[in-house]
Amino acid sequence: MSLVLPSGRDLAESVAVLDAATDEDELRAGIEQAAAIVTREARTHAPALAAAWSTVLRHGVTAGLRLAGPADWTWFVSGSSARGEAVPGSDVETMVVLGDGVDDDGKAALLTRAAQVHAALERCGIPGDANGVLAGRARFCRRLRSWTEGIDRWAAEPAQDRGVVMTGLMTDARGLPGPCAADFLRAHAVSAAARHYPVRQAMVQDATAVRATVPSRLRLFVSGSDAVDVKRAVLDPVVKIARWAALSAGSDALSTPERLAAGEAAGVLDADDAATLRDCHLWMMRFRWRTHVSAFVAGRAAGDVVALGELSPQDRAALRSVAREVSGVMRKLAYLSSISAFAQQ
Repeated sequence: MSLVLPSGRDLAESVAVLDAATDEDELRAGIEQAAAIVTREARTHAPALAAAWSTVLRHGVTAGLRLAGPADWTWFVSGSSARGEAVPGSDVETMVVLGDGVDDDGKAALLTRAAQVHAALERCGIPGDANGVLAGRARFCRRLRSWTEGIDRWAAEPAQDRGVVMTGLMTDARGLPGPCAADFLRAHAVSAAARHYPVRQAMVQDATAVRATVPSRLRLFVSGSDAVDVKRAVLDPVVKIARWAALSAGSDALSTPERLAAGEAAGVLDADDAATLRDCHLWMMRFRWRTHVSAFVAGRAAGDVVALGELSPQDRAALRSVAREVSGVMRKLAYLSSISAFAQQ
């Protein structure tokens, strides 16, 4: 992607610093330089900023790997940095494909090295996934054959071994330079999902499960609590619905807007629902960019739990409106998926 932002500022120099880094100090300098640029940008360009920042994060991880020395492995990033939707403070989910010729001792050594890579990245401003999707864990550091067998098993039996979660991680995966193709995990996951209806059904059920909500004014009056996790309540459902729609369409699209378009083109989502989700995703991208940048610039940990009382009246009203729109699509898809599941029995 282009690293020239809508304002005309260019991140190419920062990425070049990362690509040429010979030690942690230079890696950190590249990340800090890029962060200084993106955090000064206007909120209206959030999608382009997120795509650019995601590119910076991927180059930063690649630089960390290069500093760790060569090995028979290929690292993959997943989540928002892979989809091109990261914001300042976003962590990075990583997985490793080892060569089948790596023995147990070699794997143990590479697990240790992967943990060291993440420790260095943390020191340079690239946090690892808080939920533990990290290359330094054995679950996410596997030989090539183990990954391919696992992908088929997770698709065939999504209720076992966190199959839905693992399939989602695989379909979001983007490879960094290494022996494996950049789309290796994603291509296998898309193929497996096309062959196995159960994982598609499980994914839409997961996407439409209510885990958090934006409280109404009445609920605020009753409960007295106005904190809400906007990522869990609003953004995650859109991302998951888009992922499911793309897989159901047989598409290997990666970004959320592209996945919604693929689902709409295949008739998995109707045009109105796809348009609604696109608009909601765009608003959430802008909202998260502003809130995360504010925390980032102030030196605070960026997070997605916000207090509604601290938002402007306009943002509070817009957030509630977006949440209602997303909830409406979720209810509709939950109903349609229940009918589909019944018909499959």
